Amino acid sequence: MRTTTSRRRHAGGSQPATARRLLGLLIGSSLAQIAALPARADSGVGVDTIVGNTLMPGGGLRLPARDPDGIGEAGVHRNPTGLLNAQPALVEEHEPGEGWQWHGQIEGGGLAVDGDRDNAKFREYRALGNGLLLGGLRLLGESGDGQNYLEASAASLGRDDGFASLRLGRYNGWRLKAFYNETPHVFTSGYRSLWDGIGSGRMTLARLPAGPTAPATAADTDIAIGLDALAAPKKTLSLVRQKGGLRLDLPLDDTLKVYAGFSSEKRQGARPFGMVSGGGGGTGGVETAEPIDYDTHEVVAGLQWDGERSSANVMLMASLFRNNIDTLVVDNPMFLPAANGITSFPQAVFDLVPDNDFYNLKAEFAHAMPELAKARFTGVVSLSSSRQDDALIPMTPYAGAVVNGVAGGAWDTTASLSRDSAQRRIDSRLFDFALAVQPVAALDLKARWRRYETIDKSPQYWACNPLTGQWGRLINDGSGSVFATANVTAGVNPAGTTANAYDTLLCDIQAIQALGLVPSAGNVNIGAAQYEIQQDNTSLGGDWRLGRAQNLNLQLERESVERSNRERKRTWEDRLKAGYVNRALEGGTLRLSAEFARRRGSTYVSDPYEAFYSGSLGPEPAQNGVNVASWIHTNDLHRKFDLADRDGIVVNARFNQALSETMDLSLAAQAKEQRFPDSEYGRSGVQRLNSVNAEWNWQPTMVTAVSATLGLQRGRIAQTGVQANACVLGNTYYFYSDGSVSTSATPTAAQAAAGIGVVGSSGVVTAANYASLCGSASDMSPLYPSSRRWTQVQDDDTRSAGFGIRHEFGRVRVEANYGYTSGRTSTAYTYNAAALGLVTSGAPTTAELAALALIGSGLPDLRYRQHAIDLTVVVPLSNQVTTRWLLRHELTRIVDWHYDGVEANPTPSNNQQTYLDIGPRSYRATMVGVMLGVSF
Repeated sequence: MRTTTSRRRHAGGSQPATARRLLGLLIGSSLAQIAALPARADSGVGVDTIVGNTLMPGGGLRLPARDPDGIGEAGVHRNPTGLLNAQPALVEEHEPGEGWQWHGQIEGGGLAVDGDRDNAKFREYRALGNGLLLGGLRLLGESGDGQNYLEASAASLGRDDGFASLRLGRYNGWRLKAFYNETPHVFTSGYRSLWDGIGSGRMTLARLPAGPTAPATAADTDIAIGLDALAAPKKTLSLVRQKGGLRLDLPLDDTLKVYAGFSSEKRQGARPFGMVSGGGGGTGGVETAEPIDYDTHEVVAGLQWDGERSSANVMLMASLFRNNIDTLVVDNPMFLPAANGITSFPQAVFDLVPDNDFYNLKAEFAHAMPELAKARFTGVVSLSSSRQDDALIPMTPYAGAVVNGVAGGAWDTTASLSRDSAQRRIDSRLFDFALAVQPVAALDLKARWRRYETIDKSPQYWACNPLTGQWGRLINDGSGSVFATANVTAGVNPAGTTANAYDTLLCDIQAIQALGLVPSAGNVNIGAAQYEIQQDNTSLGGDWRLGRAQNLNLQLERESVERSNRERKRTWEDRLKAGYVNRALEGGTLRLSAEFARRRGSTYVSDPYEAFYSGSLGPEPAQNGVNVASWIHTNDLHRKFDLADRDGIVVNARFNQALSETMDLSLAAQAKEQRFPDSEYGRSGVQRLNSVNAEWNWQPTMVTAVSATLGLQRGRIAQTGVQANACVLGNTYYFYSDGSVSTSATPTAAQAAAGIGVVGSSGVVTAANYASLCGSASDMSPLYPSSRRWTQVQDDDTRSAGFGIRHEFGRVRVEANYGYTSGRTSTAYTYNAAALGLVTSGAPTTAELAALALIGSGLPDLRYRQHAIDLTVVVPLSNQVTTRWLLRHELTRIVDWHYDGVEANPTPSNNQQTYLDIGPRSYRATMVGVMLGVSF
């Protein structure tokens, strides 16, 4: 449906005003190329330009009558690209009169849903349920003099996907916009909760005891948790996003305008959340639920000026995020042994997403110099700051913790932390300038320079208790711990050295390093690395018009990025982009483009984080018998994909063809390929993403439209890694023909019987050679032997098809659509099971056979397939009364092996590992609706 504002035109305005409008467009086009500002907490940024939902897409009543005159003349017409134009909606013209003229439509009715209507995927982003509803409300008003207007719409109010909008103002003058919308997000409909209080900051066990102690055992508790999960009813975890806002645009004169806006968003509900306890990676694990109660408030204000040749815009914006639930306290159903002087652990405490603020000041400018080769200059300067100072929480809620025999650390208070709040602040700056010129009529040139940089103004955080001087942290509420202490292995440090030798220096890291004591391990995190970047993009491009209907464009760009505390201090990537457009083909248009990219960089340092690990507290160990694997944090042949050398190519092709006066066909294809030539480990091989799409449209009459689409996308991504072994000073490692590694030069009897023998050795691992011998993957590396290498290849195949038809049988309007989507993800692994210790010599056991069976394509495919049918019939009962009949049927099949057996056995092993979400499920659902609309 056309709005009042779109069909009303007013004459007037001088040539300079036209130039100002064109210059305003120039600013908009230049800004469209600027990368987005750092992400804000608002989950709905940029989504409220048009409100709507499933029943009213785009905010308008579905299936309006079409204008028989099209865009002004009878017959089917094409747009400048050669494609058929969609017929515009019929606009009911009203006779002018005194006072305000009003017209609109209100629609109401009911829905009925049958089948698996509670399925999470069916309800994921919509509220389709049984009951009455306000299908839609549309109100248009215009003052008698034709100068002022009002437009209001609303639908599904009272449901979780309702919306409302209001626009009013004066044509070519002030305008006010207001909106409100709701969007549901259903995460799962098969969650079996062990707790009461989901969605709050305090979750209490409904039936199980919290923190069971002896005579309970881990085995007994595992059984009890499983039985309780089976008895628990299935619940839905979801949230609803509610957002509303206002914006006022107020012209002060012909050249100056001020604007201001405010929006507020509320997200409330719960989503799946993991909980573990114990040391290291945790003992067991239970899926709990994270409460969501977020508020985001955003304010924007600005001043816009348009001169004859220049335009400028200054904007100030603030985005404030607030989490109304600071911490989550969950009763812990797992049995845990006493640790760190704490006898039981009945509760787990989580510090949730912190409050944070984002501020931005942005100035934009554009200036046209037609006398200088039609030059056009644009510039943007943007200054931003992201801040959060959330109060930190203690490492444990339990008093009396004793760590490494030292009492009095007050570990249940923030006095045990090096500071009591986050004190995080990251500022960013953006500078973007472009100059476009036209030296000759057929050639446009454009040069651009862009810099984006971040500055971390946060103080360094160290994990050290200032009360005891102990470095490290309690984990999982104190049921585990990771601490850096002095090494007490005989001969490593001077005689008499105690594990707590660092403590007396009370977190003075330089004094500790001056002691010269070897730490007990090299991989304990003692500090948080801070990251800053400076990214420069410089480009030069041109567009050459070969004729009236052909264009050739070329662009060369270099991106240079400098980083702090990363594996590479600097990377640079060169991109060459070329495009060709031919609109001179008989009945068709061809568009081709290609991009070639090559990224290289400075020396790759695989571990630049040593200063933030416990290995930096003292010298490296030199005594035989010490396992130095913790001083080697990564395989130095591994490359991170965002920093590695990379070669890429992207090719796009699109062809539009008019098959007849009433029919057209569009074909589009893309081939994308990336290679990582220096990545022996990490992303490997060739990463591909190829797609082909076809669209067919036919408009045999003014009241009939038929369309069909086909799509195919295939992608592949590969990863290579190596499973770590060991690296002990003084040992010699022997490599056997089956891939296994041992410190014995003599095969076992079983190995000898199987014909397995030694094929090489590492030599003795010493303090002088361990870094080179163990730091890189190789055939004879004790820590990263090539035999323990593994690969993963993931193939994704997505297919889609659609068919739609729309026809008017007199006054009755019918639209039918069918959509099909099919996705398959295949994962293949390769690994040497003997090298990884998954199989041994002799007859394989059942578990060993299972490990062997997974090699290659042993894992099942993930599959998703959906058929969806939509039918809408609009039957006018009179000029003012219309009925709308709705039908939607969905048949969806989901196969995800990750959840196989979970519903029947939520605790598949005996370590209290518990799966409470049964996962996504296949469904079949049918929705029917009847709506009655009245126009006035």
